[in-house]
Amino acid sequence: MCGIAGYIGERDAFRVVFEMLGRLEYRGYDSAGVACINKNAIHITKDKGKVAEVEKEAAYADSKVAIAHTRWATHGVPSRKNAHPHKDCKGKIAVVHNGIIENFEGLRARLVKRGHKFLSETDTEVIPHLIEEEYKDGGGTEAAFVSAIKKLGGSFAVAMLSDKENNIFIARHESPLIVGIGNGENFVASDIPALLPLTKKVIVLDDGEYGIVGKQKVVIKKINSGRVVNKKPKTINWSMAQAEKGGFEHFMIKEIHEEPQAVKNAIAERTDIEKIAKKLAKFPRIYFVACGTASYAGRLGRGVLEHFGVPSNAEIGSEFRYGTSKTIDKNCAVILVSQSGETADTIAAAKEAKKNGAYVVGVVNVLGSTLTGICDDVIDIGAGPEIAVASTKAYVGQITSLTLLGLFIAKEKGKLDVVDLNKLISKLGGVPEKISHVIGDKEKIKRLAEKYRNVKEFFYIGRGLNYPNALEGALKLKEISYVHAEAYPAGELKHGPLALLEKGVVVFALVPNDHLAKKMESNVQEAKSRNAEIAVVSEGGDIKVPWVDPLLSPLLYVVPLHLFAYYLSVSKGLDPDKPRNLAKSVTVE
Repeated sequence: MCGIAGYIGERDAFRVVFEMLGRLEYRGYDSAGVACINKNAIHITKDKGKVAEVEKEAAYADSKVAIAHTRWATHGVPSRKNAHPHKDCKGKIAVVHNGIIENFEGLRARLVKRGHKFLSETDTEVIPHLIEEEYKDGGGTEAAFVSAIKKLGGSFAVAMLSDKENNIFIARHESPLIVGIGNGENFVASDIPALLPLTKKVIVLDDGEYGIVGKQKVVIKKINSGRVVNKKPKTINWSMAQAEKGGFEHFMIKEIHEEPQAVKNAIAERTDIEKIAKKLAKFPRIYFVACGTASYAGRLGRGVLEHFGVPSNAEIGSEFRYGTSKTIDKNCAVILVSQSGETADTIAAAKEAKKNGAYVVGVVNVLGSTLTGICDDVIDIGAGPEIAVASTKAYVGQITSLTLLGLFIAKEKGKLDVVDLNKLISKLGGVPEKISHVIGDKEKIKRLAEKYRNVKEFFYIGRGLNYPNALEGALKLKEISYVHAEAYPAGELKHGPLALLEKGVVVFALVPNDHLAKKMESNVQEAKSRNAEIAVVSEGGDIKVPWVDPLLSPLLYVVPLHLFAYYLSVSKGLDPDKPRNLAKSVTVE
């Protein structure tokens, strides 16, 4: 969840890593810090606050090598003492870390007995002390680093500086870490956006690997054996413009405006999606597994298959490995959806499914991520970098890809003929223009958000394929506006939730022109008769959307929900890009 940055070269390392942290802040922003080598000594500056705030007050140090960190707290409250980097007793080693050291309490107790003094509440602080302890055995820096890393349990991406070396030492296990390759300089980062203006060439560390990053050379080795791993750099195809606001006030509204392009980019992967669908169609049991917003995309994927009479299941990633995974075998196909490809629970689910013999497919937005290395096949949604913590365009890309996947699977199983398939794909090609039309009415949605700025309770209701969108709308409101919101299948209101409806409660109703429209209208009347205020999303509703084939309606009906959540957040004076307590990539379980 945290962001790691590192630089070694001839530039001002202190400024370079702070610049990189600014592009990683979606991974955490409760504290930040930098460690660099200045006059053969470790210099650390850190504090509670966002990156720009910490940089403004930071004690500058001239250096050509530095590591840095922006934190999302897991162990210990946000504070200066808990901010990274952390150091050993003598201040000769500095470490930044993303992940959770599950055995840190035992390690810490043993280190305290050996005289080590701890200054923070974090799990991370055991790492520099472990390295210090290994130095006592007479080994060099690399040997001490690797020996300490081998003692860690849990997940980690680690970067270390030692005053004895002019290198950055890095290691990875179940948390992302990449190396950017430059000319006479190299970079370390948790994620690609940090590197976009600096280099287009990257090496992705895999689990169980460590590296020694110098100005001219990068060496990658296996943690357990020390064997050198020869890795060719990959070229990033994202542009810096994609990771900048481009004149928009926030990344979130920029990314909502990019939803039409997200649909186009997902459609562009049609050939690969069709090939994967042919394989998936051979399996009698298909599972969609994901967390958060991506789990709603998975539910929609299930709904598309069910529309054509193809059975499937949609499971929550954090629960899958503890229950459903026990039923997975070689007759199963498991489709894992993750924007980042680094979601810890989704990765764990993929590993369990693979271990049990399933065919595993990833639906991701970041090629080269951990999930892509596990899966048998990968669908790239191609949405481009998504910086706002709350996912918008990636969700639209996911449901586009999963809709196409469902159509092709239905065709392979004889549930959809080629003529009807091509008609639907043709209609899908017209969806981006219709999304642009919805976005063009954003001022009406903005006024609605201002009207409801002080409302304390929201309900979102939908049926069929738009129930996942109801879940998505409610989640977005909770994430960035800090307002209580619930989502229900509309038919479930009368089974309890109606008791909560009264004057002052707002109900968003998703009413596409499909076979369930009349039932939805009845559900709207049920809510209205309890004095709730209704906001209908439909062709002729309070929030209007153009006609679209009902099977494709989720692609349009989610857009006003994203816009409403954004404008409600802004109307409250909040920062929708950086909601409290949250981070973009959930790399801890």
